Amino acid sequence: MGKVVLTIVSQDKDQCYLQALARSPSYSATTSFSCLSKALLDFGKAIKGFSGSLGEKEDYSIGTGMGRAEFSFQTVAGTGLCECWVRIKGLQEEAGQTAEAFFPIDYLDAAAIEAFSRELIKMGTGHGKSAELKNQFEKEKA
Repeated sequence: MGKVVLTIVSQDKDQCYLQALARSPSYSATTSFSCLSKALLDFGKAIKGFSGSLGEKEDYSIGTGMGRAEFSFQTVAGTGLCECWVRIKGLQEEAGQTAEAFFPIDYLDAAAIEAFSRELIKMGTGHGKSAELKNQFEKEKA
């Protein structure tokens, strides 16, 4: 189980300030960071139609400065599904350390990735405020 939610907190012409929430059964992390709107558009286009072939992989990172969200999508052999490893990097803590969470979101089907792609493209073009990527089990609970 798990999900990632990206939400625009504020936005101007070329840049937005995002909140990123990532959750799995054993961990959850939230951070906020600046991001170019074009990066959201490019990310959405990069994962559009993902999981077409066995062993396919797509890595993408969004954010500027200390905070960011990194995604690594990979197909899972013989399942028709994929997993997404998410790394959420927060701002520096008082001790000078970078807060970071890294965990998988499993059992993603092509439809979930396609919906996330569409929402990212809408955010990048100023026509949407959030994008959510949920695995199959999270969908059933919604």
